Amino acid sequence: MHSAATLDTAAGDDVARRWTVRVLVLIGCATAVRLLFVATTEIANGEAYYYVWSRFPSLSYYDHPPLVAWMSWLTTRVSHGSVAIRAGPLLCSVLFGWCIFKLGERLFTARAGFIAVAIVTAMPVFFASGWVLNPEAPLAPLWALGLLAIERMRNHDEPWRPLLAGAVVGLAFLAKYSGVLLMGVTLLYVAASPRGRRWLGRPSFWLGAVVALVVALPVLIWNQQRGWPTLALHFHERTGPTDLATLVVHVVSVVAGQLAPFHPLIFPGLLVVLVMCIRRAPEDDRYRFLALASWPVLLFFLVMMARVQDPESHWTMVGYVPLAVAAGGWLDGRRIGPMLRAYLVACVAISVVGGVALYAYSQAPALRRLIPARAYDADRDAFNEMTGWAELRTRVEAQASALGPGTVVASCQYALCAHVLTALDDRPPVYCPGHRRTEFDFLGRGDPPARAPVLYVHDDHYHDDPATLLPGRACRPLPTLAVERGGVVMQHYHFWACPPAGGVE
Repeated sequence: MHSAATLDTAAGDDVARRWTVRVLVLIGCATAVRLLFVATTEIANGEAYYYVWSRFPSLSYYDHPPLVAWMSWLTTRVSHGSVAIRAGPLLCSVLFGWCIFKLGERLFTARAGFIAVAIVTAMPVFFASGWVLNPEAPLAPLWALGLLAIERMRNHDEPWRPLLAGAVVGLAFLAKYSGVLLMGVTLLYVAASPRGRRWLGRPSFWLGAVVALVVALPVLIWNQQRGWPTLALHFHERTGPTDLATLVVHVVSVVAGQLAPFHPLIFPGLLVVLVMCIRRAPEDDRYRFLALASWPVLLFFLVMMARVQDPESHWTMVGYVPLAVAAGGWLDGRRIGPMLRAYLVACVAISVVGGVALYAYSQAPALRRLIPARAYDADRDAFNEMTGWAELRTRVEAQASALGPGTVVASCQYALCAHVLTALDDRPPVYCPGHRRTEFDFLGRGDPPARAPVLYVHDDHYHDDPATLLPGRACRPLPTLAVERGGVVMQHYHFWACPPAGGVE
């Protein structure tokens, strides 16, 4: 006969298996939806910029560490289409979902892990980063994996665990510089937790920092060889407002900018969960861990976003990961009453309806006519960047041929330059002159050759005068290309013929 304890264990294992199957179904469905977007849309300008890096393999890059480029290099060995370019984020989203589930399961229950995965899946910023090529795509699973490694140190004493955590921190740093915050999370938790303090006296804990440094060496070597340009970019060139009044307005804008990307209902709910984590931290080591992995990270990003002139709302996404797990644990341990059930249903409904509307809009641009003119900003509509590249390639081939042998192409903004290079497959070669330094300067693709004819291209959004970027050349306008879909003009591409001042070589 089986003992009561054995039966309880078997029943618990059966419940865990059922929630594991459910989370795999959830991750599979989310991946299928992301794949639908991937297969039916072209890449945007920002994605093209990261993809272009992969065509010039390097230890690191000017704007970000190299992992997004290395990932893209691997996935585009056979094809250079949008599916191949975005395959990395798709795979990363699967790994991220699984790591979130395991973290919730280890801290609470398998059901809590499922709820945590459902929360991050419903948030627009996590959904988008799972199919759009961006540095957050590899950062998200590495961050969750890092939290898993740190969590295991709560109850396990194997000396290799800090080394593993250090390796993950180093890899997260290779994904995005903010990955180094995982090291701060580790130190904060170990120092603040009675369970964790035992590690402070063990050499393997401090060796973990050495491992992280070794893994991060490619970025450090690249920057040291070039005079630390990335530090200058992020800590000087991007500096924003300094007077108090402007700073206050900027901070309010930054905080308000979190509402849409992190879901208008889920975002305030996670702030409530943050307060709950902080209140429970003194008595419950699980919530202490999740609180320390969240509020210091969010505070850091708030400060950084307040001091730069061009903050992006998705920077904070890793700070909400522990809160999603904590929300899963909190929901798992309480009865779902009518008001809470209505809130959860509304969260899911907004995500589903929003996703369907976004996909419909991506396939039928004519729907933009339903948007009030005052509310629509063409410059912020990424779908305008995803069409017309076959037409542009045909036009460039004809006009470059007319300009003669040795013609190169140039544009005026790094992301647009990257998209032009991607569309043309760098034939003719594409250059990107500009008033600010970009990765193209480090790739040897800043100013075009002085003696080569230049076909200059810009669109409605980025439209610097070629005379300011190509001094000494007498540029003349060529016919404009209007990209139209469903009776809607998505974008105009403008062309200029810019022969060299002293004739062609």
